[in-house]
This record gives sequence, structure tokens and C-alpha cells, in this order.
Amino acid sequence: MQRRGMALLAAALLLAGCGSEARQADEAQEADEKPRPTQAASIDPADLRPGNQPATPEAIAAITLQRVPVEPEAFEGGDLYFERDEVGTVLLWGADHSLEVKAGPVDDDLLSTWCRDGMSGCVEVKGETGTATVAWDLATDDGTPGQLMVSHAAGGEERRAAYVGEKITGDPRKLDLEVSVDDLVALVTDPRLGTKTTMKMTKAQVSGFPSAGANGTDEVALTAGAIAAGLLDTKAYADVDSFEKADVSAYGKGAFGVVGTTPGGGTVTAVHAPNLPTGKRKCPTTLTCSKGDTDGYDGWTDGLAETVRCHPAEGDARAFCAVVRQEAPAPFPGDDLDPVLAGLETALETLWPTVAAETAARGESLVG
Repeated sequence: MQRRGMALLAAALLLAGCGSEARQADEAQEADEKPRPTQAASIDPADLRPGNQPATPEAIAAITLQRVPVEPEAFEGGDLYFERDEVGTVLLWGADHSLEVKAGPVDDDLLSTWCRDGMSGCVEVKGETGTATVAWDLATDDGTPGQLMVSHAAGGEERRAAYVGEKITGDPRKLDLEVSVDDLVALVTDPRLGTKTTMKMTKAQVSGFPSAGANGTDEVALTAGAIAAGLLDTKAYADVDSFEKADVSAYGKGAFGVVGTTPGGGTVTAVHAPNLPTGKRKCPTTLTCSKGDTDGYDGWTDGLAETVRCHPAEGDARAFCAVVRQEAPAPFPGDDLDPVLAGLETALETLWPTVAAETAARGESLVG
């Protein structure tokens, strides 16, 4: 990734050139103009996991606003800030506050490299979900406010946030900033932040986000073929040999899905069910179950595991249930259910009501 993050600092330099009198007036009004922080949204711990859906700028914005308590007045992006292999957005508020958040491939432009090239300070900070590099440039006498940057590399990607707007007069961990170091460390180490994210975040809608960059662009209704294509994109089911349409007679009106056969003779069944009967939402007596993170359950027995999740209607989106079942010709190896249940959880992401048109197109020839 190139040093596009410096675009924010360049903007700050332009603002700083307005003259000393203007700066003095700005400083006198700073307390009145500074936006009041909002309370960051609470996050269900069950949602904190990587996803396999292409992230959009709006998804990046949604994750950011769950971590950083600000009220953006506008959003920017595009080639001015991001390379073609990056995804990100820029939040703007107040007179000159900017927060750029992006994800992209790890390259020689890591923040740790910047640390060696002369940042004012650089430390490693451990958060609840990982360790991040925190670097900063101090404010200067000519009015440049300095900047705070935080980076986390994982899975071949770097996630970076760059904040400009408040004076950085020393170690930012000791300053009372509107956007704190802890907020940014939590953001860049959030497992949902990346060039891929969870389906839930790709469906998130951010107030004020420009419609040209909103989620849902180039999306179509889910199909059986799209479910198959989505399963092949997951690590757990990338080796499925063939697919056929699932028997959905017991799953309610409007249900559809696929059954995929694995090389070892096992199967994975994935069903989208907008009207799943009540009885199908409860753990059957033949399985040992735990409660899911939404309406539904995780259940298992020898050689069989099943996950059901039901989602309420939200905005224009209708309510629906997602069902994924994996069957094996013998008990799971070592009776270790963790990777099996993790695979089912990943497969749930393929069952949302809409999907990228490209995924639907790839699935057209997959279901026999």
C-alpha cells in the first residue's frame, strides 16, 4: 500500500496555511466547535469473527462507527486515498477532523516501516483482540496538528487507521483525544475489518453514507447456485465435488438450498428458509444442542452437526432462517466438533437474501 494515508496530513497542512489570525480565532472557538463524542455501539462477541464476503466502503464505515464514538458529517474515498487492491473510507466531521480507515495487502509500506523513517513516536499496544502498532507525528509551531496512526497486520493484510484533527502534543496514550488510541487499536484489530468481512457487515447501512458507495450495489437475489458458489469460497467446503438441489419440503414456503458431496462421502446441506416452521427452529431430541447467537441452535451427534439461525426483518430486508447441516459417514475425527461447528458458522454467511451478482453468475453451472 502506498502512503495514501498522508493525504490526510496534506489536507491538514493546507488548513494550517490560513494565517495566524485565523488560527487564533479557531483556537478560541475550539471548545465550542469540537463535536461531542457519541457512545460507540455495543458489539455481540459472537459477531467478532472474520468473514468471507468482499468488504465495501460502507461496511468499513459501519465497523468503524461501532468502535469509534464520533458522528461523521461526510464520507470520502476513491483513488485519492486508496489503491485498487485496498478497501476503505474516510470519515469527516467538525472543521478539520478526518479518520481514514482501510485494509489491503501487506507490502513494504507497513506502518512499522514509517516508524523507522522518522515518526515522532512509535509503540506496540495490546488490545482485547490483538496487538497494533501505534505511531504519531507531533503538532508543529506552524499550526499542523500532527496525526495519529494505528496499524495491525494479520492474514497477509494490513488494517490501518489515520486520525487528523486534534493537536498531538505528546504520547497520544496520555492525551484526552476525541478518538483515543484504545478506540483505534480495537478498530484495526477487529477481526471483521479487512478486504473481506462478514455478511452481516456487508448489509449494514450507515446514515449519510453516499448512495454511490452504499452496500447492495450490483447485488441480486440469492439462488441455489449462489449458495453453492459461496460454499466453495469457504475453507471448510472448498473441496465439495458436486451439488444438487436440496429437498426443502420440510422447510416451509419459499425455501431453497443445495446439498454438496465431499470427497470422503459426506455431505453439507445449506438451506435458505424465509418461512421456517417453528418446530424446525428448536433443537431436535436426537441432538445435543447449545443456543445460537440469534434465534436457533447448534446441534450435534455422531457424524452429524447442524446449525440454525433465524434473523428478524430489518429495514427493507425480510426475516429469514439459515440452516446448515454436515453429515459424515463416520463420527467426526477425534470427536472434535470445534472445526465442524466453525465450518457451519462460516457457511451461514452464504445464506443471506441477496448476494453479489458475480457470485450468482459463478453459481449458474454448479447445481445439477
